[in-house]
Amino acid sequence: MQVELDLTWMIVGLVLTLRLSVLAAVLPLLSGMTVPPVWRIALAVCLAAATAPTVAAELPAGALDLSWQGLMAEGLNSLGISVLISFVVGIPFAAIRFAGTMIGVQIGFGMVNTLDPQGGGQLSVLANLYYLLGVLLFFTLDAHHTMVAAMVHSCRILPPFAPLELAAGSWLTLQNFSEFFVIGLRVAAPVILVLLLVSVSMGFVVKTVPQINILVVGFPIKIAIGLAALGVSLTFFNQVFQSLIGGMEHELASLLGAMQG
Repeated sequence: MQVELDLTWMIVGLVLTLRLSVLAAVLPLLSGMTVPPVWRIALAVCLAAATAPTVAAELPAGALDLSWQGLMAEGLNSLGISVLISFVVGIPFAAIRFAGTMIGVQIGFGMVNTLDPQGGGQLSVLANLYYLLGVLLFFTLDAHHTMVAAMVHSCRILPPFAPLELAAGSWLTLQNFSEFFVIGLRVAAPVILVLLLVSVSMGFVVKTVPQINILVVGFPIKIAIGLAALGVSLTFFNQVFQSLIGGMEHELASLLGAMQG
């Protein structure tokens, strides 16, 4: 019995494994400390094995550089591509966490942090709520398929051992990072505006009736009104996060185009 191994498939499979490994490490629900690293590696290997034949069939003849310099350069380029794509994918989740943290501070939950078993640090209660809602919508909208498709599409636009413009992609990613705070403010704006009006109203009450201890009376009022505004704003969270996912797909296409040069 003879077993034949296609060297092109093996090389492309290793390249895809490198590109998908970072993506599997930052994928929602898989990026936490509770998920063993072996599972992430296994996921990257399975996805690479499934997509390697298609990518290898589209490679031009003689595209592979099997020298150790070429293999090392391609390994670094693949890691760079996966890091940039993973950074773009992580912006919506970081933005909604930032929004949840700001809302928690305005309501008065800033001092109530919980241990995040996924990241191993302290996390605001509302930030964790926004993150979990974002993860549920992420898989509901099939955005994980978009991520895998973008990674496979990157091997078509940026085939292995092809020239790469990592500097242009890094600069574009840095420009996209400036939208992180804007997105977070937009998500948290309705609740923050309502709480700002509550604070202004309590200021008028203090000036009108100075005998009232506004700290004792105003704290539960802000919590009640803030949670009510948060509940109302969650009805539009699906639309907001869906627009973020749609924007992520556009940013991924722009990133791949910039790295293509």
